[in-house]
Amino acid sequence: MNSTNNLRALPKPNSIDFLFVCYGGGHIQAVVPVALTLQEQGYNICVFAITTAIAVCETKELPYFTYADLPQASDEDVQREGTRMAAAYPLNGSIPFEETRAYLGINFKDLVQQHGLEEANLIYGVAGRQKFFPINHMTYCLEYLHPKMLIATNSPRSEFAALKAASNLGIPSLCIVDLFALQEITWLKTPGLGTKICVLNQGVKDMFIREGRPNEEIEVTGNPAFDRIHDPAVIQSGRALRKARGWGEGRFTILYATSTEPSLHPFTGEVGDKLLPRRIEERLRNILKCHSDLELVVRYHPSDLQEFKSGERIYASSQTEDINALVHAVDIVVVTSSTVGAQAYLAGVPVVAIECSIMSKDTPYADFKMARRVPSLDSLEEVFVDEINRLKRVQTKKIKLQMHDNTTATISISEQATQLLRLYDFALTSKLE
Repeated sequence: MNSTNNLRALPKPNSIDFLFVCYGGGHIQAVVPVALTLQEQGYNICVFAITTAIAVCETKELPYFTYADLPQASDEDVQREGTRMAAAYPLNGSIPFEETRAYLGINFKDLVQQHGLEEANLIYGVAGRQKFFPINHMTYCLEYLHPKMLIATNSPRSEFAALKAASNLGIPSLCIVDLFALQEITWLKTPGLGTKICVLNQGVKDMFIREGRPNEEIEVTGNPAFDRIHDPAVIQSGRALRKARGWGEGRFTILYATSTEPSLHPFTGEVGDKLLPRRIEERLRNILKCHSDLELVVRYHPSDLQEFKSGERIYASSQTEDINALVHAVDIVVVTSSTVGAQAYLAGVPVVAIECSIMSKDTPYADFKMARRVPSLDSLEEVFVDEINRLKRVQTKKIKLQMHDNTTATISISEQATQLLRLYDFALTSKLE
């Protein structure tokens, strides 16, 4: 596919210092700050942007290419099978048809190369894209481009394949783990799969070590997607918001960040209670009736289309309000599985994790010492009383940064990447001499 701008192009061989491979969503959000930092430092970077990461690269003006830019995208079998599979996806989606066709076609071709056509069709028929592992095409990309270093996140499929290919080819690589990697640890625990892995906090590192990953391969850096929580301007905005709303004037302000509860867990099939967010909110409202020193702020998830009911000392936070500033404006944050829990932890705001959700095991904040555990709604009031008493004793919040000093995750990961690159260059120079 021809580039429509000067950002998009398949790089020339041996021209890239850092090649990033990532999907969209939280994965590209973790990658962008590091890519921009390394680019500002004078390194040649490029992003192999997959699915919704494409639009983000355009917005952030990062050089990139996609599956549709690979030579294999023009292969007859790739276009034929890709077109057939793409028919199952909406034409008016956020990803252009030619991108969907190339992604599906190339990944399916790799599946055929690994298992044969008949078995590949059976695998795709049962599991769809979840079983894609394009190791052959990622090996081709790395052999052709020959970047000095690869950076990816803990996403499966293409990113996993890229890390595996880099390991096989002896190309140094770094993996950014976004949160807990409870599913991905099954493959990320393998020594050497990623020369270094960068994790959220010491609890996640300890988990990897228990699973067999060598200590020296794991660095506690945090997630660059959360760096903004430490921005002085954001902290000041939080203080201004607190003052403007009149929160905390003789009271303790509680933020409840809701999460939608699915009917079934997408992986385990466990049955969920779709009314759980409403039951939690109702319980919080009832607790306020008995405690005049508490006030509640409710922040509904974007997919939680619930009409807010105002009440005494009960306030709403809209989606237009900066969530990072909001976290700095309150005293306690309540979540089930929302990533707002991680943001609050990093801001030094006490987190209360209600573990009644079928998604709680996927975001085990309490297990990683990031939150106070609440096993049932019956014990919620007791935990609040204990936390409020603790806050009264402490008086000031302690920042629970996952890194030493005040280094951001972006800086920490960028330093890890450049250090690995220097070691690679030194080893290559020594070999040539």
